[in-house]
Amino acid sequence: MATIPTVRGEPVPWSIGGRELVRWVCTQNPFYIISAGLFLVGLWISFGGTGRDVDNWALMGGLGGYTLLLAGATFLLVRFAKVWDDVRTVLLLVVLMFLATSVTFDETFAIDPGRGWIFYVVGLAFAALVSEGVLRGIRLRLPARFRVPYYLILSLFFLYPLALSPLLDAPRSEGLMWGLFSFSTVAGLVCLTLLPAIRRGPDYVRDNGSPWPWPLYPWSLFFFLGLAVLGRAFLLCWSMHLLSGQDRDQLIFGPYFLVPFGLCVGVLLLEIGLSIQKRTQQSINGVLTAALVLPIALVGLTLFGHRNDALYREFLDEFAGRLGGDPLHLALFAAAGFYVYAAARRVRFATEALTAALVLLSVAGPNTMLGRELVSPQAAPLVVAAVLQLALGLWQRSSWRCLLGASLAILATGTVHIGAGYDPLRGLVAFHIVLGVMWLVGALFSDWWASRLRQAAALLAAFAGLGAIVVSFNGPAGFPPWAVQGYPFMMAIALALYGWWMAHRFSHGAAAFVLAAWLGGAILRGYIALRQVVTGLDYLAGSLVVLAVAVLISLGKAGVLSRWLETRRSDSTG
Repeated sequence: MATIPTVRGEPVPWSIGGRELVRWVCTQNPFYIISAGLFLVGLWISFGGTGRDVDNWALMGGLGGYTLLLAGATFLLVRFAKVWDDVRTVLLLVVLMFLATSVTFDETFAIDPGRGWIFYVVGLAFAALVSEGVLRGIRLRLPARFRVPYYLILSLFFLYPLALSPLLDAPRSEGLMWGLFSFSTVAGLVCLTLLPAIRRGPDYVRDNGSPWPWPLYPWSLFFFLGLAVLGRAFLLCWSMHLLSGQDRDQLIFGPYFLVPFGLCVGVLLLEIGLSIQKRTQQSINGVLTAALVLPIALVGLTLFGHRNDALYREFLDEFAGRLGGDPLHLALFAAAGFYVYAAARRVRFATEALTAALVLLSVAGPNTMLGRELVSPQAAPLVVAAVLQLALGLWQRSSWRCLLGASLAILATGTVHIGAGYDPLRGLVAFHIVLGVMWLVGALFSDWWASRLRQAAALLAAFAGLGAIVVSFNGPAGFPPWAVQGYPFMMAIALALYGWWMAHRFSHGAAAFVLAAWLGGAILRGYIALRQVVTGLDYLAGSLVVLAVAVLISLGKAGVLSRWLETRRSDSTG
């Protein structure tokens, strides 16, 4: 039998598996959460959903009483037991009670705004008083730049339904639907009030009266509130949009409602990551990476959760009509704006992410999500991306950025056409412009990318020359046949000249290979044509080959070949 220490340090017998279970229970102590969950369920079953005044007050009193009980437990745990791990859980449960109180009376407010108004105001006042009492009672310091956003978020949970009250009588009105959608945006703007506290860094909450380090304190609180915002956005649409008849079960909420709030969270993560970067001197960290990935994840969020409910489709069409684009299109615009902000804050990889967002925006039109069809590349976003990369490439002396910018510029000018009306001549022109840009960028820069670019251009040119030899190609209408036949020779000359200009042996080798293949092909075609006229050409050619072999053998016997090889060897070593 194994033993484990209890909370008082006395060993008790237990099996190995039981020891691990009890150790987890003693460490995590989930019973506070279980207690709160059971209490909320029991209270709601007993008094929730009836709409009667006495039951509403009983529900309010039950929530308030249990919240005070948790607050008292927090005081005892800190003052007498110093069990800070459990205190963190209890404090979050206190906040949960505040949020549960704000949600509980949504239905009452929708039915009777006058009575609901009282519950909301009393609930907010109670939440503020208990919060201050707990903070002062356990001597936990929450600086003003964190405390003000905390109370603003609490106020939003309690007071936002009051702002909707003039619109509740017309559930199909456009104003109410926009009001329900706007909760996420308002919550995001309220969360941005945390920026001054973030920029103060960890020192702002040092010596806070608890053993919790930054970012565990106070960011676990705001992480919890952020999750609550997501749920509140859904529940507002569920409880404050009272429809009748067959529309009763319809809901306008969609995952894209959360995009504005998510972008504001991305800004907060970005600033937190920059604060970490300043202390650690790292160019990138996990928080910054999460901030850069989040906008694209939000773009993906707009593609899910769509339904064919009449009410849902009605607001989605209204959204696209009023704002000039569907949620996907606008989310890409917002993501691009976020990356502009990140680039202004000099976050690494922000410009690359901005370029990717612009390229996606070029093929995602205002109705791409609704029509489920990409559009042909649009010039404006591609031009912006091209200018951005070319400017950065010239400023940073970066060859790959210049190449990327030039390629985007080529695409933006329409040299490549995507669709049924594809013109081969356009494709050829685009290919040679890209090849010329690769040669030019490889010549102007001397970094690792430029070296690889010169090799890639040589391979691309060699494949193009060989392709003209192997593949039968007549060229576009009006294209002269001699240009097609002489194309490999011209490509070999271009490779040779570039290799001579840049002293690039790889280009020389590619030029020789293409030239040899072109000459071999020309000789083979001439031989085949002559063979149709001279019937015994195979025998005549064979005799010449045999004669050449015989002469070589004779020269070898006479020592001429060995003397010639010796001379060549001495010249090369000398």
